[in-house]
Amino acid sequence: MIKQIFKIIWSERKINVWILFELVLVFCILWFCVDYIYFFTKRYLEPTGYNVEHVYNINMGIKEEGHVLINNGTDAQKDSLVNIVWTIVDRIKKYPDIEYISLSSAAVPYSGSFMSNKASLDTMVDYIQFKSVSPDYFNVFKINLQQGQVESWNSTDNIVISGNKDNQFLKHDAKQIKSLVTGDNENKQVIGVAASSKRSEFDEHNPIVYTLLSTNDRETVYFDGIEICVRVKAEADKNFIERFTKDMQEQIAMDPYFLSSVTSISDLRKDFMKWNKYDNNFKSIFSISSFLFINIFLAVVGTFWFRIQTRRNEIGLRVAVGSTRMNIKALFILETLFLLLLASLIATPICINIALADILRDIGVPSIDRGEEPIQISQYFINYLFTALILITISISAVLYPSWRASRIQPAEALRDE
Repeated sequence: MIKQIFKIIWSERKINVWILFELVLVFCILWFCVDYIYFFTKRYLEPTGYNVEHVYNINMGIKEEGHVLINNGTDAQKDSLVNIVWTIVDRIKKYPDIEYISLSSAAVPYSGSFMSNKASLDTMVDYIQFKSVSPDYFNVFKINLQQGQVESWNSTDNIVISGNKDNQFLKHDAKQIKSLVTGDNENKQVIGVAASSKRSEFDEHNPIVYTLLSTNDRETVYFDGIEICVRVKAEADKNFIERFTKDMQEQIAMDPYFLSSVTSISDLRKDFMKWNKYDNNFKSIFSISSFLFINIFLAVVGTFWFRIQTRRNEIGLRVAVGSTRMNIKALFILETLFLLLLASLIATPICINIALADILRDIGVPSIDRGEEPIQISQYFINYLFTALILITISISAVLYPSWRASRIQPAEALRDE
């Protein structure tokens, strides 16, 4: 039968060339849809390294006179503001619904704030993400410490680090690093190694340096850049924002500071996803994929319906000489599969070359930013497998009815038409 199918495909080559062209085009587009969805689904399923459930960001505002003191005040006035900040923190900490509280800078997940600095280890030098945090930051976001402890962390000469998803930090095992040179040749002692984390579900795990935000750090007076985060007891999470605002608005209003708003990190996440256009990109990819599925289905149905009508005499003759209905169905299904196989063999090198040349990014199509990590050969096999399976499923589903119609053709009727 296979030999017969090759003969049929060759004899119908004028029609099959157009079918083949369509399948190659569809295969290429679907390949990149599969690649995009698979890559980000896989990354989404990787643990973020932290937990934001029951976590809130307390935003403090600064009155105009506060900005004057911060920018032009004396050292004594700024130290007074630092004391006020930590008094506010202590009052929030005593609120019965709160389990942990932390102060940080450029450290809250799903926020637009990001800080980097130079870090060097042996001969390796790179710019790494830095987060300035108080010790309870790790409790607020439930970031596990793989090594060391931070309960007694009280020196800005000490740091905590985390590696990438392979626990590598500047191409060294993070757990083996004892010291690190940061910024302007400042030697820091590594007192702990935290679990790797990422900015969001769709980002990669990157190395991080955690520095101490100490109680005498004057940066804390700039509430525009300082983040107050609290972990709320699970049983107290419901209506926490309304309850906290009502109970604490006056207690933590200490000139020049006032309570501006309370936001759940879950809401920050929604805004972050919109800002990075993850939702729009996925909607575009799924819309394109759905459009392709429908068009492939209709195209295959229409094509084989037309082919059955033009080959009624051939089908009738096959039935007359003993071909069963199952043979007729198998003939059309195998023709479809062989055309798909041929299309996939043509389309695969095209897809690989488009990916290597990064053409999609150049023309503004949503594409994958793999960073410095090159695409693995195994990914090509995965893309091929999923794309082929999807097309096979759609094509076989589409050809079932035309092949069923073909198997019902009576020999006498077909030969009379001839």
